[in-house]
Amino acid sequence: MKSLLPTLSSAPESSVMEMEPGFRKGKVGLPSQWFLIHVSIIVVSIVMVLRNYDLIPDQLPVHFDSSWTVDRYVDKSYSIVFIPTIMQVLGTLLFIFEYWRMRRGKQQGREDVSYRRAWSNFMITASFLFVILISVVQLNMIAMLNINFVIPVVLIIIALIILYAYTLTYWAGQRDSHWT
Repeated sequence: MKSLLPTLSSAPESSVMEMEPGFRKGKVGLPSQWFLIHVSIIVVSIVMVLRNYDLIPDQLPVHFDSSWTVDRYVDKSYSIVFIPTIMQVLGTLLFIFEYWRMRRGKQQGREDVSYRRAWSNFMITASFLFVILISVVQLNMIAMLNINFVIPVVLIIIALIILYAYTLTYWAGQRDSHWT
């Protein structure tokens, strides 16, 4: 074996990948304090529901058919009334976790800081729109808003989140996909 070693060709040099040393220290997105706006909206929603619980009808609509008429109701209870709040809290926690993961993760290949900055900003903006969306649904329980107002607002907010994600995916691309 020792006699064969000098006759073997040397292995090709490994590829060198440049990493930006200050990648994790730089400003990668909006500060996380922006999530305090979300928390304040959730607190306002909780207070609003508690103060106006008596105004909420005894039967709440939970399902609509294709012509936007209610076809299923449920009895009012604290657990039913606070489902939107629970959704707000869990959704916001999920967005905060993804935001934190995006900002704290290691640099992948030749990944640009603008990629993470763009997606970090998306996490804050999309979660804000999500909290507003659920607040509209919760406000509808109290004020029984016109369905011709609520449905378009909900659909517009959902469309904005999807279009933002789609545009950002096209603009910023997937991680390292444009380098291969």
